[in-house]
Amino acid sequence: MKFSKRSMGAALAAVGSASGAAMAQTTGTDYSSILSGLDTSTAITAIVGAGVIVAGVGFAKWATKKVARFFG
Repeated sequence: MKFSKRSMGAALAAVGSASGAAMAQTTGTDYSSILSGLDTSTAITAIVGAGVIVAGVGFAKWATKKVARFFG
């Protein structure tokens, strides 16, 4: 069998693009192993804890002023 340069190039391009598409499907980034290690209760606890810290500063200022007004 004799192939011309043009038909050989087209055949190689077709094989290359097909294998590239298959490679992209099999080697895509898989985050399932990362996401399986996350625990939602830990994340919710962290968010609530951060909210308490942020709100605690304002509450402490308010409580201090309230007590100072009561005694002052």
